[in-house]
Amino acid sequence: MTSARRYHHGNLRQAVLDEAATVVRDRGAAELSLREIAATVGVTHAAPRRHFPGRQDLLDAVAVEGFARLGTRLRDALDTSSDYRAQLRSVAEAHLDFMISEANLVELMFAHKHGPAGAAVGKAAASAFAPILVMFRRGQADGVVAVRDPERLGLVFLATLQGLAGLVGCGVIRPGQLDDLIPDALAPFSGGR
Repeated sequence: MTSARRYHHGNLRQAVLDEAATVVRDRGAAELSLREIAATVGVTHAAPRRHFPGRQDLLDAVAVEGFARLGTRLRDALDTSSDYRAQLRSVAEAHLDFMISEANLVELMFAHKHGPAGAAVGKAAASAFAPILVMFRRGQADGVVAVRDPERLGLVFLATLQGLAGLVGCGVIRPGQLDDLIPDALAPFSGGR
């Protein structure tokens, strides 16, 4: 009887990451299994360990990649206009869309505070949220936003959006209601003092 060799993959690390991101998105981080990922990708159960020695290493990498994706969305949203208020709305909508459509991934991303990969996840988060600081600094330079610490404004902005996304997630707010609520949520960042 001939046994087929299962391992032959061009970019195993990325294939494993992509499949893990799909599992996290569809079923949540608790459902992630290295053995299942290996089977789906078509490699032996030990093959992913070449890149991810353990399950947590893979989850950490998925979180880092999630922040990279979020950062890309926020930078793209920032680049839609040079007008501060238009940028504010665009960035808020992009962030909310990501948080709602990728709720399981966002939960994983924000669950990483400590541990061996904490620094990498923290660095990825800082990079992802950098466009928000750029936006607030631009608003301050244009005289639209009161001169305050942009990082503090960013935290309150993120907390506001996180709250809205959480209320959508638990069904208190229907997604269709967001368009009406966003202007009210953004009012403190639109020139109010």
